[in-house]
Amino acid sequence: MAGTLESNPANSPNWRKHRNGCPFYRERWFSDSDIEAGEPLYQVFCMKGTPPLTLEEQNRCLRSKTCCWRLAEKAEKKEAVKGKGGQRSNPD
Repeated sequence: MAGTLESNPANSPNWRKHRNGCPFYRERWFSDSDIEAGEPLYQVFCMKGTPPLTLEEQNRCLRSKTCCWRLAEKAEKKEAVKGKGGQRSNPD
């Protein structure tokens, strides 16, 4: 059940955006799940393929209102490497 997708999370009313969350983060709640049987309360989907893997990462997703925090970090690292490669050190 948790691993299947029957509708596109981007435009399905069953998948909801979190009010302050990443624009690509979607979640779907299961009101009739049996927790004692190990069924999930909710399912998470990331439209950029960078789903949260830990509770800490999920919290970051829920606080990244304008962009994917993981993609932003990746872009920052790329810019930092690019910036270091273009600078020459002074041998003084």
